[in-house]
Amino acid sequence: MSSSLTKNTNAAPRFRQHVGFDNLPAGDSTKNNTSSFTLHVKHQGYQPSRRSRTFMVGVDEHAYSDYALVWLLNNMVDDGDQVVCVRVIENPIRPGEKSYQEDARKLLQVIQSKNEQNRAISIILEWAVGKLHSTFQKLLHLHQPSMLVVGTKGRSLGGIQGLMNTRNSFSKYCLQYSPVPVVVVRPDDKRMKKKEKRIHDPNRQSYAAMLAYNDGKHEADSDASSLYEMEKNISPDEEAHRVAAAIGLPAAFDPTIKPYEPNKSRYRRTSPPSAPSPTKAEPTSVSPSRTTQANESGDEDTGEEEDEYEVEVVSGGKQAAEERKRLALEKEQKKRLHAMEVGEAAALLKSGQSGKSKDSDDEDEEDDTQGKNKQ
Repeated sequence: MSSSLTKNTNAAPRFRQHVGFDNLPAGDSTKNNTSSFTLHVKHQGYQPSRRSRTFMVGVDEHAYSDYALVWLLNNMVDDGDQVVCVRVIENPIRPGEKSYQEDARKLLQVIQSKNEQNRAISIILEWAVGKLHSTFQKLLHLHQPSMLVVGTKGRSLGGIQGLMNTRNSFSKYCLQYSPVPVVVVRPDDKRMKKKEKRIHDPNRQSYAAMLAYNDGKHEADSDASSLYEMEKNISPDEEAHRVAAAIGLPAAFDPTIKPYEPNKSRYRRTSPPSAPSPTKAEPTSVSPSRTTQANESGDEDTGEEEDEYEVEVVSGGKQAAEERKRLALEKEQKKRLHAMEVGEAAALLKSGQSGKSKDSDDEDEEDDTQGKNKQ
């Protein structure tokens, strides 16, 4: 009995079917609704979260389409993500035909079998009917995926041929017109063949060969490196200043703006004063001790004191007047602000009283009306 339970447990499907939609019998698609048959399955351990993403991949009967699906499931998808697989049929469905439902269910089973790493994901299959390009655009607008993954045959068309081949190359169309990021997956054999061709190309130059032309120096290290500079080198303080000015940060974030220091000394050095104008000579007295000391030292007394610089005190009268003016202005501003607040309070009080009186008048009118009705 235990072996039978084990067998039943192993046979249990990993994906559970959820609600699906079929609006193909309704006819042509509308602006906001595609004509499609939708199947939805979820893994047993599927639990969406805030980090869950939605991927969209195109599937068809070609091998490169299967390779794009396998690449997506093995490299990009994680637990909790959602994968939207789109299969577009351009031929319309005949009325009463139901074979497309069986084909869609078989394709969904194939997609589930590609989940070799057993990711706990949700899979949505959109079996749509209509034009390929317009149908994909509608489904992209409906599901809002984070990324679109498409396969390619591996042919790289360049020049005018590549520009004019967007109609036949769906991957190139997606790269040009998709509103979401696009990943074009090339088959490994095509990619490796192209890589081998590049390696054996005789005209291909290696990095060492390119350095040999410049005597082992990179062009950024040469004398002409200034020609490749896109912007000038500035100091960190200047860069911080430009950023602060651009986004409107306060002055505290600008290192080029120095803080104001009110306690800094207000004394300044000045040059020696010029010779005084000739005035009436006043008698001066020289102490004998000073004269004796000068004679004893052998120095001649010139009668003038030689000072290197003179220290002047900036006149404080003007500063005191400015300080008094500033205080008077602040006092006046506070007085006006107080008067404004008192006026606003009086207006609010008056409006409240008028509202109350109006309510009381309404109540008196209602009482009078009720009394007249009773009479």
